[in-house]
Amino acid sequence: MHRLYPVMIQVDEGIYLVGSGKYGFRLSDPMDCNVYLLDGGNGKYAMVDAGGGMEPERIAANIERLGVSPTQIQVLLLTHGHGDHAAGAAYFQRQYGMQVMASEEIMPWIQSGDREKTSIDAAVRAGVYPADYEFPPCPVARGLRESDEIAIGDLVLKAIDTPGHARGHLSFLLERDGRKLLFGGDSVFAGGKVVIQNVWDCVISEYAATVEKLHGLRIDSLFPGHGVVLLTEAWRAVAEAHACFERLDVPPNL
Repeated sequence: MHRLYPVMIQVDEGIYLVGSGKYGFRLSDPMDCNVYLLDGGNGKYAMVDAGGGMEPERIAANIERLGVSPTQIQVLLLTHGHGDHAAGAAYFQRQYGMQVMASEEIMPWIQSGDREKTSIDAAVRAGVYPADYEFPPCPVARGLRESDEIAIGDLVLKAIDTPGHARGHLSFLLERDGRKLLFGGDSVFAGGKVVIQNVWDCVISEYAATVEKLHGLRIDSLFPGHGVVLLTEAWRAVAEAHACFERLDVPPNL
């Protein structure tokens, strides 16, 4: 008898986890980050991050099992340019016509498939990605800045600059029903953890400033780029990371 495993998870009202790799729920390819589908109502959808591009068809299949065609997803928001979050963007843009949006800083890197700026070559040398790993160039419809708003049906997301883990890193804030929900990419995680790596654009002082900024927001829910979702009191995890930086220490790595 075969056991049936979930292929997507509803994590909040109108928010679905449709992709997740080896550091998360293993809903799709092991190289994938957490990929979120947002239902804005009136047939309007958005996706946050695109996964690592190894088997993007698995993410598309998870979306279809919800009864949603990927062609209904108008916007694909990228938190940053690392392969596990952005290398799948070209597939979704080409296959389904999604409008890719990313920070203005990483926009040219995504459009050219710049392997040095996105640290792909460094990750391949380190054995993080296989030797034949590809980062296809992808058109970007809109470059985003701090406080830019993205409307998805009845939802409005606000872009927040959150560098530290990577240059040009954005998080996306959704405020509704008196709650603050943050799609945080690789800015902060459950348990007050972070992801500090030996790559050119990972800067500890910038990371500390980002965590301090998020600490000031006092977010209710955190939808991170990897690992578990925090639905209530997510500010506590941010406070833990902030306290480490305040002691001139470094929070634990995910």
